[in-house]
Amino acid sequence: MSTNENKGKKAEVTALQAISAEDRKDWISLAFVQAGICVCVPAFLLGALLAEAMPIWPAIISGSLGYLIVVVGMVATGMIGCDLGLASCTCCQAGFGKSGARFIVSTIFAVNMIGWFGIQNGVCGEAFSNAMLAMTGWDIPVVVSNTIWGIIMLLTAVYGVHALEKLDKISIPLLMIIMCYGTFLAFKVYGTGNLNDEGTVQSMSFMSGVALSFNFTAVGTITGPDYTRFQKSRKDTVKSVFYGVFPMGVITLIMGIVLTKLSGQYDISMVLIEVGLPLLGIIALVISTWTTNSTNAYSAGLNIVMALKLKDNRRREATLISGIVGIVLCDLGILGHIEGVLSLLSYVVCPVGGVILADYWVVGKGKAKNFRPQDGVNWAGVIAWALGAIISYTLVKIEFVGIIIGFVIYLIAERFIPSASRDNAENIA
Repeated sequence: MSTNENKGKKAEVTALQAISAEDRKDWISLAFVQAGICVCVPAFLLGALLAEAMPIWPAIISGSLGYLIVVVGMVATGMIGCDLGLASCTCCQAGFGKSGARFIVSTIFAVNMIGWFGIQNGVCGEAFSNAMLAMTGWDIPVVVSNTIWGIIMLLTAVYGVHALEKLDKISIPLLMIIMCYGTFLAFKVYGTGNLNDEGTVQSMSFMSGVALSFNFTAVGTITGPDYTRFQKSRKDTVKSVFYGVFPMGVITLIMGIVLTKLSGQYDISMVLIEVGLPLLGIIALVISTWTTNSTNAYSAGLNIVMALKLKDNRRREATLISGIVGIVLCDLGILGHIEGVLSLLSYVVCPVGGVILADYWVVGKGKAKNFRPQDGVNWAGVIAWALGAIISYTLVKIEFVGIIIGFVIYLIAERFIPSASRDNAENIA
């Protein structure tokens, strides 16, 4: 194969077609991508919230258990993506029907991903402008910083998973070194006296801590197939998810807890700035945002292709449009006013996972041959999704419970509205 052909092969174009065997990747490559998703400012914030609500060891254990549940959920959805070679929105075409997947699932996913891309881009841009002012005296407008870094992160997503893989293989080890050094400096500057729990009043139960930890990664659990579709086998999927998500998630969580106890500041980049190393601080902030935010734009592009019924080879253009919309909304300050709305979307996203899991693993018996995208709307899936969202939001008030509710209701509804995924579907009248 020629160099030009190789280059063309690496430039990912299509969105919803099944990934062929020759385009699959080894588990280590995808583990770096999974790790990149986990390391971000919100992950440090999770540690801070747990540190402020309970003693240090219950905070660490409950948060880690939450990440372990994330791994289990991501493996369950990820194996579906691996088996079928399909993105998360396409995996919904059996449980929701093609129209249901397009108008409900892909639209919700796209709005969610575009919104969070813009919000995290704004956090990075504002911090970058502040750091540059402190280090050099240059007063760079936040809008300029937002736009520049937004475009850089977006271009990585536009190129595709191959670019994400290259970015994360370089940035994750570098970020780990900076994070460990920053934590060491925090111990050196602030001492260990604040690590005692004498002043901590437990205001959150252990199980609430577990739920909080899961909720921070709930959407990523459902959209796991966007990346595991590139895995060669179920075994590789388990490896990439476990070794990518769990270690980096727990390390970031612990650092957020420890830094909050030591200094009252959970973000490693801000700690580095406070101890007089603003350059390392801004590098940590940019890298941690970049590795996560580029995946937001990437997933948004996949869902825009489906939602707008674009040609499958328009993935790059759809990703570009998604990112530009996120950047513009960020620059206009609109996203700062609707962050709460975006958080509420997790209640709507989680039941989607319940429907996918129930249709593939129970109704379809976990066999790729039983996955049959259904024309129109699969009302069993839509009903399960709607009730799962309503019940989890109004009664339970825990986002991830929507997965369980959607799962159970789908299995009940499917008895009355049989899914095409049944292994005897051809005999159903």
